[in-house]
Amino acid sequence: MVDHQQLMRVYGALMWSLGKVLQTPEVARVYIGSFWDQPLRFDVNRRLFEDEEQDLFRDMQSLPKNAALRKLNDLIKRARLAKVHAYIISALRKDMPSVFGKDGKKKDLIKNLGQIYDQIQREHQISPGDFPDLKKMQELLVHHDFTKFHPLKPRLLEIVDKMLAEDIAHLMAMIPHEDISATSEPRVKGGAFDGVQDTVSPFGYKRGEGIDAGHGEPEWIVSKERYKYDAMFDTLGPIDGKLTGAAAKSEMVKSKLPNSVLGKVWKLSDVDKDGMLDSDEFALAMHLIEIKVNGHDLPTELPEHLVPPSKHVHRRDLYLKPDGDQGAAKQPPFSILAQETQLPQSRP
Repeated sequence: MVDHQQLMRVYGALMWSLGKVLQTPEVARVYIGSFWDQPLRFDVNRRLFEDEEQDLFRDMQSLPKNAALRKLNDLIKRARLAKVHAYIISALRKDMPSVFGKDGKKKDLIKNLGQIYDQIQREHQISPGDFPDLKKMQELLVHHDFTKFHPLKPRLLEIVDKMLAEDIAHLMAMIPHEDISATSEPRVKGGAFDGVQDTVSPFGYKRGEGIDAGHGEPEWIVSKERYKYDAMFDTLGPIDGKLTGAAAKSEMVKSKLPNSVLGKVWKLSDVDKDGMLDSDEFALAMHLIEIKVNGHDLPTELPEHLVPPSKHVHRRDLYLKPDGDQGAAKQPPFSILAQETQLPQSRP
């Protein structure tokens, strides 16, 4: 049995050892887990094991996408390398004499191959990373007759350029996007994935934590700290039971969260979209801020279990309202930039 600190030391030693065994440019990824089915001796490792398990299965889900990207990158690299080889071979053939002094000229060209690289790089605007290894190329050229090299064929180079500019872009667009959203269906299902992707039982990954806290409970989760939030609300000088953007902002910025995060909190909390916060919405805003401060992510849309009970009917009507009637609702006094990234600005 090892504690959390000892586990990290073992992990570091394993990574160091693998670095000498696995000769790959990428850093080896080691996942930490446990097959122990008895009570954990060090419960502090529980979250570490759960996080690592999620990372492992998430990476397995992305294997098809990563394999396609790897193949495309290899194709691009080989196409560029073939293009550079064509320029090099053409330059060597062009500088060879037709009759006398072939052997001596060949030795000079091999010796000064680095200068040929520089010339090709300047003339054709090619990155130095696209050129083959200089020493290895010099060793290989010793065994070839430069006079038998084929001349440069511009038409074939145009085909390669067209492939890199158009065909590769089309293939890249066909590859699935970077992340699988929480609502989309996973690509790999069944077996061990069913246990890891548990969204039904209360023992699923991060169930009942962060934004999921209060899900399935009869009482609104925000009500547990409502007395504290109501006291804040009253000190901010509400007008007709509501706080202006400036008044709410003065309290929300005390969290020291970035404006982009606080702007997201505002948009999630202003359920009725009137540009102000009533006591329920303010309590919700403070609850979301606490969730973020505790290290959890905020959702893009407010989950149903966090909607204030007084707003359920209004929210339903807001979604059912035709697009043409949206303008009738009172607009918040924000600038366009504030709507997207920041808190609401003060009223004039």
